[in-house]
Amino acid sequence: MQNNKIYNIFLGFIAILRIKSFFKKRFKKNKYSSSDRKILIEFNAFQSYHVPASYFANYLSEIYESKIVGFFNYKILSSPFEEKLLTKIKWIIGNNFNLKTFSLFRSFGVNEIIRPKLDKTQNSKALETYKEIIKNIKNKKDVINIKISEIKIGDLIYDTYIKSKRKPTVYLDEDFFKMVLDFCKLFIFWEEYFKRNKVKSLIGVHTAYSYGLPLRIAIYKKIPTYCVSFRKINRLNKNMQFASGEFLSFKKKISNIEKNKVEKGIEIAKQKLQDRINAKSTGVSVDLISSEIGSFSKNYFKSEILKNKNIKVIIFPHDFFDAVHAYGDILFEDFYEWLEFLGKISNKTDYEWYIKNRPNHPGKFKIYQPMTENLINDFVKKYPKIKKLPNTYPHNQIVEEGINCVLTVYGSVGLEYAYFNIPVINASINNPHGNYNFNLNPRSIEEYEKLILSIKDIKISINKNEIYEYYFMRNIYHSRTWLIKDLVKFIEYVGGWSYMNSYKFYNYWLNNISDEKELKINKTIKNFVSSGDDAINISHIE
Repeated sequence: MQNNKIYNIFLGFIAILRIKSFFKKRFKKNKYSSSDRKILIEFNAFQSYHVPASYFANYLSEIYESKIVGFFNYKILSSPFEEKLLTKIKWIIGNNFNLKTFSLFRSFGVNEIIRPKLDKTQNSKALETYKEIIKNIKNKKDVINIKISEIKIGDLIYDTYIKSKRKPTVYLDEDFFKMVLDFCKLFIFWEEYFKRNKVKSLIGVHTAYSYGLPLRIAIYKKIPTYCVSFRKINRLNKNMQFASGEFLSFKKKISNIEKNKVEKGIEIAKQKLQDRINAKSTGVSVDLISSEIGSFSKNYFKSEILKNKNIKVIIFPHDFFDAVHAYGDILFEDFYEWLEFLGKISNKTDYEWYIKNRPNHPGKFKIYQPMTENLINDFVKKYPKIKKLPNTYPHNQIVEEGINCVLTVYGSVGLEYAYFNIPVINASINNPHGNYNFNLNPRSIEEYEKLILSIKDIKISINKNEIYEYYFMRNIYHSRTWLIKDLVKFIEYVGGWSYMNSYKFYNYWLNNISDEKELKINKTIKNFVSSGDDAINISHIE
């Protein structure tokens, strides 16, 4: 075991040397290193980010004639704002002597790398801002609505608290108020950095948690802001502040796509969706690349759903700790409050209630899955009218056994159960299916409750063409293959979705890149940036 670990460290070391050599050949010394204009790029250790970000940052550097500056973006969630002396020393040594990840970023043209810190004046300003904010915090809803300089950041604070403290909901405790102060400090740093520097564009990875704070501020400063990954690129703005928010304009976009392309895409969408429903694609697929265990299966359980004429309702919960507000506000403060509401409403009905958690995925998902599982176990004890189904109870069996209504906040079941003409009620208008009419999307808790209490009266006419159109726009038109063409092969090579950030990413890239592919990648980036579109799509890909 120890020998394997040492061997992997050695392989990783060799892979880093190879990728740095590759970067140095492709990206010569940045000719704008003396410019006062800056392209900001998130500085991190995500191997899957380094390749796409290197191409994208260098393209922006050329068009804006700007130097590239890395920024550390892991304060608060992954690293405390006020750091220990040892952390500061490690940063200074690594940065000044160009060690490890510092040398990797500089190999593709990054000129300098910064880490947020405040002077005394800024600290005082942050403290004053904090005092003003906490005057108005009386409950969880107040937290979500927190603003500084008219920029809403409450959702970022809320989700960071849940994730970092591993609590399913926000408690107005000492941990929470300390976090609010840290957010004020981080906000003041970035607000003043943008004032003092000529930032021409910003490249990040996440729009959730504290990671999203500099991106949120940049958007409001009208700085071109992007989220970049090996699968997608999103252009952010005030109307689309969240990565993967391109679904907001699917109906508008499709009207501008050539009719023959739409027809062909919808035919492909039909086949792919039918393969998913028929359990022909139960493992990794391009459309569900992060799901290594399919939710449709040919392996049925002994029935646990009662065979009678009562209304049958099923709840599909979410990971309590995973970016509740990833798409924007929901009807409730968080997933915990949503479930509590459903538990109470179950006692008002004579329905049969069921709840099913997602199948247990391997790798990094193992951290939070047990906590979510324990919370759901406690939930069904508290609300005994709700029966918990096994996590691997397949969707197709649930459909066949006569479920009448599905409840989710914004899950993919909104597509899958609509396919079977089963009403799905979302607990957020900010959901991927919200541009279409195959789900019910109440705009208030009152409307949501009324729908649930009158399920037997719901009459929804589901147009299958809308379902196929959505699938085409989500999974085919907005292609996930701008950088890596065969994503299934890639995932198999690295050993699963959870291991995409390893030295194996570098090896896969180096083993498959060619001059011709590079030309296509650069052309794709150019096409996307010049288009003004909010997300990369097949029209940009050469």
